[in-house]
Amino acid sequence: MNQSIARMGRITSILSGILLVLAHSLNLAAGKHDSISGTFLVFMAHFLLVFAFFGLYSIQGERNGWLGLFAMIIGNVGNIIVTAIVFVEMAQASGETVDQVFTSTFTEPIYTFGPLLFVLGMIFLGISMIRGKVFHRISGYLLLIGTIVFAAASVSGDAQKMIELIGALVTGAGFILSGLKFNQLNRLPESEMGKNVPL
Repeated sequence: MNQSIARMGRITSILSGILLVLAHSLNLAAGKHDSISGTFLVFMAHFLLVFAFFGLYSIQGERNGWLGLFAMIIGNVGNIIVTAIVFVEMAQASGETVDQVFTSTFTEPIYTFGPLLFVLGMIFLGISMIRGKVFHRISGYLLLIGTIVFAAASVSGDAQKMIELIGALVTGAGFILSGLKFNQLNRLPESEMGKNVPL
């Protein structure tokens, strides 16, 4: 395992987990409208998740299987789109008019399906971590449950921000625990990381 990749994965996993919790805490405290600082932290969290995805995939090695590969690809594609969406939302939180950005022929499908790809990628990542047994299984379960809870927030009405915070707490804990596990895993010889898990 490349030391730089392991270090990148460790730092970005932990930081993104912390930022997700802080961001949604600030947005909940802001009331009806998201705060500028909270939206900025969401943006930074998703930016760091790009590198966290690569780090998590790399350290699982052969145990990723096709599911892990699929999770890394669609999760990162979806996450990059979500990062762009949050960038626009950050401008909106600053008072700019951005309503038409996501309503054009080209941007509306991206706005609709990008977050869905990210959610699917996160779910597959959680499952691949549970199956791979490289990280603690609890990390995979936390990512899986947190993602589902967060996705459910969009249909929770007035409780949306509270549900988002709960989802962020669970998902953030999953990334933090995964990041803390990197050091220990990086000391193992590759032969001890196990063989590929068939799907």
